Amino acid sequence: DIRYWSFPRPELISVWIALGQENEQNGCLKIIPGTHQMTPRPEQLDADLFLRPDLPENQPLIDTQQPVYLQPGDALFFHARTFHSASRNHGTNSKFSVVFTFRGGDNPPKPGTRSAALPELLLPPALSASGSIAPVGE
Repeated sequence: DIRYWSFPRPELISVWIALGQENEQNGCLKIIPGTHQMTPRPEQLDADLFLRPDLPENQPLIDTQQPVYLQPGDALFFHARTFHSASRNHGTNSKFSVVFTFRGGDNPPKPGTRSAALPELLLPPALSASGSIAPVGE
């Protein structure tokens, strides 16, 4: 999803929440595991920053894509650099999901971009068991 966002660093986490069943018939999300750690060469990507399926060198990577089957209420967390896509819905019912993207406080959206256009939903600081503010991860 990094192609849609304008942040200094691509350190974003997306949470995909299924509002109904998601399967291959209705165009479930497909991911290529581990791609958040790779740095593709520019020629591997098309103008929209998708992997080019016409390049033979991309095919082994594309062949590792995995469908993500979800039930209503299931959530998938993934790094914004993870290559993923949803295919066409071949079913008769609409597929609905909602996606939230999270970032650290030290990675604000670039001013004047679409990423900075709307107010943010801020999460309160984490509380430790004692009720005091705890560092993230505690």
